[in-house]
This record gives sequence, C-alpha cells and structure tokens, in this order.
Amino acid sequence: MIKIVEVDSKEKQKVFINFPLSLYKDCYYYIPNLNVSEKLIFKYNNPDQKAVFFLAYMDDIVVGRIGAIIQNMYNEKMGVKQVRFTRFDCINSISVAKKLFESVEKWALDNGMDSIHGPMGFNDLEKMGIQVSDFTSEGNIITQYNFPYYKKLLEKCGFQPDASFVECKIFEPKGFKMTLSSEKYHNVKTKNANQLIKKYKTQVFDLINESYIPIYGAVPITPTFKEKLINQFKFLINMDFISIVVDNNDKVVGFGVAIPGIAKEIKESKGKLLSMKSFKMINAFIKPNYAEMLLACVLPEYKNCGIENLIASKLFIGFQKYNIRSVNTNPIIYNDFGKSILDNFEHIIHKKRVVYLKQLSDKNN
Repeated sequence: MIKIVEVDSKEKQKVFINFPLSLYKDCYYYIPNLNVSEKLIFKYNNPDQKAVFFLAYMDDIVVGRIGAIIQNMYNEKMGVKQVRFTRFDCINSISVAKKLFESVEKWALDNGMDSIHGPMGFNDLEKMGIQVSDFTSEGNIITQYNFPYYKKLLEKCGFQPDASFVECKIFEPKGFKMTLSSEKYHNVKTKNANQLIKKYKTQVFDLINESYIPIYGAVPITPTFKEKLINQFKFLINMDFISIVVDNNDKVVGFGVAIPGIAKEIKESKGKLLSMKSFKMINAFIKPNYAEMLLACVLPEYKNCGIENLIASKLFIGFQKYNIRSVNTNPIIYNDFGKSILDNFEHIIHKKRVVYLKQLSDKNN
C-alpha cells in the first residue's frame, strides 16, 4: 500500500532532503543538491509564492517525493493558473508516481489552479527539466540528473512536453583577443570583478531581471531573494570566473559568472558544503579542472552586437589561469532565441531536458 504524507515537520523535511541520496546511492552520475540550499525551500512561503511537499511511503519505507509551487508573480505575468512541480524523485513505479502527482493535482485544484508544469523551482535560477538524453555523462551541480525512466513515468501520468532545453559544452573562442579589441567599437568596457559586490551588485540583479523576461519560467528576483542568492553562492564564486561589461555611463549591460567544477567533491560530501573534507574542497577551488556556467545575461538593446562574445572572452581569460578550455552551460531553451545565443560560440550539445505540462480538470481529482 502506498501512503502519501505531507512534509509538515523538521523530521520530515530532513527525510525529504535526504531521499535522493538513498535513491541514487549506487549511481555514479548523480550529483546531490547543496544541503544548505535545500533547507531553504521550506521557508519560501510568502505573498509571491506558496509551496507544499509530499513523501510517498510503501511499507514504511520512503519510495518517492515531490513538491508543488504556486509562483504568483509568474502566473500574473503570463496570465495562467499553473502549479510548478519540483524535486520529483521516485522509484521506478508508475503507481508511486501517480500517487505523488495526484496529491499535487488535488492541491492545485484546491488552490484554483488548472495546470501543472515542471520540474521547475521557485525561480528560473533553480534546476529545471527532466533529463531525457546522455545518461552516462558526469553531472553538474547546476543541473539535476535523473534516471532514464522518469520520462516514461511522467508521460504515463498524463504529462506532455512543453519546453525543450539543451546543455552544451562551449569552447574557448578562437579569436578572443580580437573580440576584446572591439570593446571601444561598442562603447563598452569590462570591469574588475572585485568591484561586483560593492559597486555593481544592484545593477547586476536589475540586469538579470530585465534580460530574463522572455525566458521560459522567469520571474523577477525580489530584494529579499537577492540577499539569499548572494549568501547561497558566495562560497562557490571565483573572481577569475566573473565578467562584467559596462557602457560609457558605467551602467552594467552584460554579465557572466561561472563556478569552479566541484561536482565530484559535492558528491563525496553528499551535498554538505561546510562539512566537506577541507583539503579536497580547497584544492578543487584553487585548482579546478573545469568550470560550470552559472548564468550570463545581456541587456536586450545590446544583444547580437558582440557583448555575448565579450563576456565569454573575458571569462576564458580567467579560465586560462587554470588551463580550462571549455565550460559546461546550464540548460538553454532550445528555440530561436536559444539557438541565436549558441550560434555565437563553438559548442557541442551533450544533454537535453524537457519541462512537461498537464492540463487539469475536476475529473483528475
């Protein structure tokens, strides 16, 4: 018998966070989420969003989990009544998957929603999409690995693809010196990353909000969440992996940030950033052998005029200090907009992801 339980206590929160560690304990490719970040998901209920989380038990053993989010800012922006499902993990059982999604569907209908899509997080900087290809490549900390059977479970639960994404490996621009020499032509210049927090922090978040408007699932980053993001990612930032581009008025028009490749160390620590074996972690930060692109954005009026290349060129100058010649991207939506970005760089597509959608009716309940 399958029993669904709402996560309503500290003890159940811990079980919810730790379930993937047991599900994927023998999977070489799985990289756990950062424990410190996952603890925050239970504190996100506010006027902008509300969430609920469920666990599935079979004979008193946890066999699945799922979360559901109503992101009010996104729904208002898009004129929809959608629930996002998030952190869906379960054994290879259609019965368990259906019970989990039935709980989300009931909660969605009870809150006046008419559709469910995901997996997605509270905002577009969180992990999204079901991985549907290349299940034998090492995972990244900025994306989520899942077993191949997830796709089948979702489709059998009535979900259909709604948006497709690709993850790429971008290679060092062959003409990066020439790209940098074109700064004057665009009336822009790069700035020292050490000035980011003191001088450009507010501008960078304004840029992210403005440039991400057309991106699938995007919602504005609120002032409160800005501080949470800074505290969350400051442990992972290497100043050599930041690129800031400003115009003649010192306005930020482009920004890019990557993080050192520490997936192996995250896996070994089971996601516990502060309890990692210090030597291994410090060494991975000091001598990374690859990088992961966290985000890159350009003001709409500056797109397709070389700023993207300038950001990448500046980043690869930083990468060169560590003999890094390529960077793994986060998921990029695979439409005309996404393809136009990738066309600027030599790249290979090595993973594909899908966000799924299901329309609801009272019959689903």
